[in-house]
Amino acid sequence: MTAFDDQSASRPNSRAARMAARDGSTSRLEPPDDATVISSPAAATAAPRTSAEIGLRLQGTMLGPYRLDSFIGGGGMGAVFRALDTTLDRTVAVKVLAGGQADDEEMLRRFRNEAQSAARLDHENIGRVFAVGSDDGWHYIVFEYIEGRNLRDLVREEGAFDLGRTIDVAVQVADALGHASERDVVHRDIKPSNIVITPGGKARIVDMGLARLHHLEGDRDLTVSGVTLGTFDYISPEQARDSRTADVRSDLYSLGCTMFFMLTGRPPFADGSMVQKLLQHQQEPPPAIESLRPDVPRAFGAILGRLMEKDPADRYQRPADLVADLVAFADAYGHALAVTRPTAAVSLPTIPVRSAARLPWLVPLLGLAATIGGLWYQAAAARGRSVPAMAMPVVNPDTVVAGPAVIRVGEAAAGATRDPSVVAAEIRAAVERANDGDIIELAFTGGVDVAPIVVRDRSLSLRAAPGMRPVLHFTSLVEAGPGLEAACHVGAGRLAVEGVSLRLEAEAAAGRKPALIALSSGSFSCIESLLVMPGDADASAAGAADAGPAFISVQAGGPDGGVACGITMQRSWASGDAVFLDAAGTSSGRIELSWTGGGLMTPRAAITADGARDAAADLVMDAVLADAVFACRAPLLSLHDSPARPVPARFQVTAKACDFLVDGQPLIVQSGIREPADYDAACTWRDQGSRYAGTDVFRRVDGAAERIEAMFRDQPATMRYGPRVAAWPDAAAWQSDWENGGG
Repeated sequence: MTAFDDQSASRPNSRAARMAARDGSTSRLEPPDDATVISSPAAATAAPRTSAEIGLRLQGTMLGPYRLDSFIGGGGMGAVFRALDTTLDRTVAVKVLAGGQADDEEMLRRFRNEAQSAARLDHENIGRVFAVGSDDGWHYIVFEYIEGRNLRDLVREEGAFDLGRTIDVAVQVADALGHASERDVVHRDIKPSNIVITPGGKARIVDMGLARLHHLEGDRDLTVSGVTLGTFDYISPEQARDSRTADVRSDLYSLGCTMFFMLTGRPPFADGSMVQKLLQHQQEPPPAIESLRPDVPRAFGAILGRLMEKDPADRYQRPADLVADLVAFADAYGHALAVTRPTAAVSLPTIPVRSAARLPWLVPLLGLAATIGGLWYQAAAARGRSVPAMAMPVVNPDTVVAGPAVIRVGEAAAGATRDPSVVAAEIRAAVERANDGDIIELAFTGGVDVAPIVVRDRSLSLRAAPGMRPVLHFTSLVEAGPGLEAACHVGAGRLAVEGVSLRLEAEAAAGRKPALIALSSGSFSCIESLLVMPGDADASAAGAADAGPAFISVQAGGPDGGVACGITMQRSWASGDAVFLDAAGTSSGRIELSWTGGGLMTPRAAITADGARDAAADLVMDAVLADAVFACRAPLLSLHDSPARPVPARFQVTAKACDFLVDGQPLIVQSGIREPADYDAACTWRDQGSRYAGTDVFRRVDGAAERIEAMFRDQPATMRYGPRVAAWPDAAAWQSDWENGGG
């Protein structure tokens, strides 16, 4: 079943919904992007032809004992609905076969056989099939309804996974594929959007066993038998040539591509047309994961390389062998698995070395070329802007999970006026007594002076009550590290804010730098919130552009100086005279930043870091930026090294549809004692559709011998460049929008 998210879908049993169906409106029934691209040997002849049309026709009706409450996704064979099983009073997912295919007896036979095969599967990491039926000429299959988010959306929203989390997911998926293979079921469409992560962290494969169904002309999801089936970004070479030859090793190849996506945020062959992608899967080796993620050991690269070998004979032959190698690697490199280890992982063989590259498969490619020709013409008609796919919710009605405690503070009786000092005392008491995972709900609008917040070895959330816009003014600071004081100090824990404004108003002691948030380790997340530092965010001259105050300062987390920090900004804004992320306080470890929506405005650099003391324990920073505005009067990235810390920090940026405004400065500045080649290797920038305005210098290197500048015109990135900033953002407008309920 296709991944989907229906949390915003309304109950369709209304007159308006039925009228929309009669009027032909499809505004909320668009097919998802990241869809499986397929070819069809023949067009269906009966209406309705598309999943959207099926959704409009059937939403709000009954099929057998199932009430189709809301249309939530589409696929090549039909439409998916969230439904109520009126017999057992439980929520299910119902996939309805398209009308044109319902008249095809061969297709119906395959439909029933495949559904019965999938129904034989009983594994905790596979979405289950409950029933198959027909009613009023419609054929349908009933699935378990799963709450969660698919891997594609998780990576897009949170950024690339760390290695431990990637291994956790891969072990679960591989164990599920082994179970299916033992029952002669091949998925044939393993990809990020078909793997759902539940709130408890369990990976669940969906659409299991339906990959052999014929395709409906006009839809873009699911697969085709006898031609090409699968998703071009994740399809194995042999499956592209003849899908009937695909076996579990094809699924393992697709799993390898999916693991690559988890670690990098992109498939192994991300660029080019679908024809070029198919040929790359056939002929070209995938990029070495170590080149894109230098923190990934070569031993893991060997596992990934073996998964994506061109010849199935050179891959892992059984999922159990892959699981064994992944568990052995996790043990050897100290990655604790969060999931229960499958029994298949008892034996721990050594990690094999990739075989040498083979000669191109010239003869099979001749057959592939004929298929590609048809695919090319069909794809040309279907090109256009994709609608973002929705994530898939998954609910197990038999599972009851105790939620966190919600501590509500600041609420006043009807007609009463809140005393700010009393509210401040309530917040301080709530922070002190909150247990791990508790939520402090702020039931007031406006400002309150509060004491510093310290979070150690626990997770704590501050969120606004519905309709409220609380503002926390920090008028004092707490020591957070050598030479640093902070309003909020997180050590080996997690602090999350949602719908809240955090404002620093205190001054640090002489000789110390102030920060709004200090991370010794752990994470900070900010959703629909506003961060404000003192000073003018639009100052024309900031003095020392990357020194002084910081919104977030990362400090050494232990005797070895290493840190592991995560920072998430979603639809949030930060403004003031401060560096956003200051990593000068640490010289080793990993820092991950994910920023989606909202923006930053500062006269200083957005991110600054110093070098590492030792190449064996260096500093790696990974940023995933999407649909956000970054306005800086200094370089966006300012990276330095020195004789005391001679190893340049490694920085990887993945940007999509962002606006970068840098006043009179390069986008990136690297300076220190190294040779230019060292700085080239230390910085990676990948971009899709962003815009930059400022000078024409993309990157400046002030190394040991000379200054070298790389110009925007020489960059292969898709970023659009303009030589001047036409208009600077208005920080006051950001604040006003937030106060009035804007994101």
